Amino acid sequence: MIKFGSTMGLNFSNFFQAKPIDPNTAAKQIGALVRSAKTFSHQGSDLVFMNAARANNLTLAVGCTNDDLEGLANGNTQALIGAIKPIADTVSVICVGNEPLGSWQPAKYKDFLGKAVDNVRLALGVAGLDIGVTVPQNFEFMQTSYPPSAGTIKPDLVGVIKNTCAIMRATKAPFMVNIYPFLTRRDNRADVKLPYCLFTAGPDQWVTDPPYQYTNIFDAMIDALYVALGKIGYGDLEIVVGECGWPTAGDIDANVPNAQRFNQLLINHCKEGKGPPRYKTRPIHCFVFEMYDENKKDTGPGPFEHFWGIRDEGGGLKYPLSW
Repeated sequence: MIKFGSTMGLNFSNFFQAKPIDPNTAAKQIGALVRSAKTFSHQGSDLVFMNAARANNLTLAVGCTNDDLEGLANGNTQALIGAIKPIADTVSVICVGNEPLGSWQPAKYKDFLGKAVDNVRLALGVAGLDIGVTVPQNFEFMQTSYPPSAGTIKPDLVGVIKNTCAIMRATKAPFMVNIYPFLTRRDNRADVKLPYCLFTAGPDQWVTDPPYQYTNIFDAMIDALYVALGKIGYGDLEIVVGECGWPTAGDIDANVPNAQRFNQLLINHCKEGKGPPRYKTRPIHCFVFEMYDENKKDTGPGPFEHFWGIRDEGGGLKYPLSW
């Protein structure tokens, strides 16, 4: 399996900032906390960050944007290989696209994805680079996730998911998924209790799916995905959480105390070295979303989109965490 620099990592993006953080400064600040970082592209300031990350001994998950998918599907992999080859010793995995199968995305991404992933695999092989290839998926691709034992993937996405999983298995890469208990809570306030999302639920709010018991929704979502992957023949893939976090403003549940509580308990939970109830021997690697607020992000989903950072858009620390 792919080895990351640490159990916990951080997502770096300053694309949606009015005054972007200097990537060299970002690499130093992230390197002071964790040993793993994830980018959303391999160009521009992300490329500067990638090189600075290497100097700060960070292991990288390197991103390709959804806009790259068509070119990658057509074999245009030179820019990607050129960006990662000088720092290949620090790159654990290439992330092809970002939530490309989301219902809000153009339908064409579904057509490009399988070929894009395969072409990246082939290009890495030609370049002599032993690097895994994965796709960060939004959890929305699940058809059913409750109870976890009923986990299934949307039928119209099974084919493309299986095709990409085959590449993950071939390159020894994990299945990467973005999990947001905050969003699940926001969309289902009557049924999903806040403490169950914040890792603070008492026994009266735990969920039982015999013979397993779930003390938090994070574990329940991961187990549902493991079950779903098993049903399509890929239950052996490791699951890595590409994004998980909690915003500090923009919603009734979004505030600094909740964000600090969630992220600290998420860190503590993952660093216990245990997996979810069904797969206790599979420790969870997770990239917290995100290092910095991005005050130019689209707020269509909600005003909270500007406030996911553990630091504000100027780089100031919003709340402390013990990593």
